[in-house]
Amino acid sequence: MARRLPSPPKAGLLNGLRFGTDTTRFLEAIQARFDDGTSISIPGRPPLVILTGPDLVAEALDRPDDFTRIPARGAVAMIAENGLVQSEGELWSQQRSIVAPSFGGRQVTAYANTTGERIESRATQWAEIGRQGTDLHREMTSLTVRVASEILLGEDIGKASADQFHEWMRIAGEEFEFGLETVLPEWVPTPTSPAFREAATGIRELSEGLIEQRRTSLAAGERTDASDMLTALLRAEDDPDVDFPTNQIRDEVATFLIAGHETTALSLSYTLCLLSWYPEARRRVREEATAALGDGPPTRDDLSELEYTKRTYQEALRLYPPAWAVFRRVNGPVKLGGYTIEDGAAVIVPLWSIHRDARYFDEPDAFDPDRWARRDPNAVAAYRPFASGPHACIGRGLALSGATLVLARLVRDFDVDVPDDALDDLRLTPTLRPAAGISATIDPIG
Repeated sequence: MARRLPSPPKAGLLNGLRFGTDTTRFLEAIQARFDDGTSISIPGRPPLVILTGPDLVAEALDRPDDFTRIPARGAVAMIAENGLVQSEGELWSQQRSIVAPSFGGRQVTAYANTTGERIESRATQWAEIGRQGTDLHREMTSLTVRVASEILLGEDIGKASADQFHEWMRIAGEEFEFGLETVLPEWVPTPTSPAFREAATGIRELSEGLIEQRRTSLAAGERTDASDMLTALLRAEDDPDVDFPTNQIRDEVATFLIAGHETTALSLSYTLCLLSWYPEARRRVREEATAALGDGPPTRDDLSELEYTKRTYQEALRLYPPAWAVFRRVNGPVKLGGYTIEDGAAVIVPLWSIHRDARYFDEPDAFDPDRWARRDPNAVAAYRPFASGPHACIGRGLALSGATLVLARLVRDFDVDVPDDALDDLRLTPTLRPAAGISATIDPIG
């Protein structure tokens, strides 16, 4: 007989306030107390369901009709309403089928090789400058957004636009940061700041500019063999079986400008922080990279010789998952495992706390890349940095290949050092972001 998920011992309002004001600590306490999950009643809102058990998580993410994405509205809709990471049902199926080839084997190779060229250029610049201080997160954003725009959208947006994009994302992070408003009744208005409105406009206008550039080049018969995502979307406009909602292509471009770079930029930043703090791991990455990489830019062909570097990145994704949680809404009521979950409930899968649960990971707070030599990460139900199910991250292969090459190339020739407290002030937005960048010192080792 189905039963309801248990509730925490304190009143729903108090738990809601704790969730809104000290989210990470609250989720860690829930993770430690409940094997499967909990349901929290919050006045004026549907219940908040936190899933802590990997089996329930896997089942929920495998059932997108019952556990749907939360529609874009308010400030989020000012950037994009119907991108692939937001859409559902037939629209999602249509868009996924159109863009999927742009994330397949050929594009993974192109992404890896382009990332290699970009990081080679960046490393050359760093070597010429010599020892320097910088914002590590900004450096990684500048790198990854240019790669994403070139491979997914067919145009390199350039350094100036990449730096501007980083600033827009900083503003968006402040706008979307978790706080008390996340547990207020849904009818309470949440005004957007003028700075965010300007940032959202900038992202939309940049997206529209990229679309028009590609329309013009295609109309002129240029690059007709291009296989990037934007070209695929524009060609699909002529397909009678494809029905694009208004601004659909703009929404996809804006979505992938953000999703195509942000989590990779964050995860690279966090991995380099961990390597700064664990010199033995950095030594092993450096030795492996020195043996594997040649004199030119790293390429996809080098990946097979970079197994420890890849494990290092996978371990950083466990400890600091940029997508720190997965959010869903119940289309029900539904049964999940042996539980009934109420219609409209807001569901959170807190990867941050699941990834650090001692029930699933030995010494969960330790940075141990070799745990992934002892265990296949794909076979660990509690480890899902790219989510899972039909809506799993479509860019997983691109991220793993590109990030591994970046780490190998940088660590081979540079010490990237950060203070011990560099990640003490992380903010929960839709991604896990540093509050004020990551101060780093870059020092060539040659």
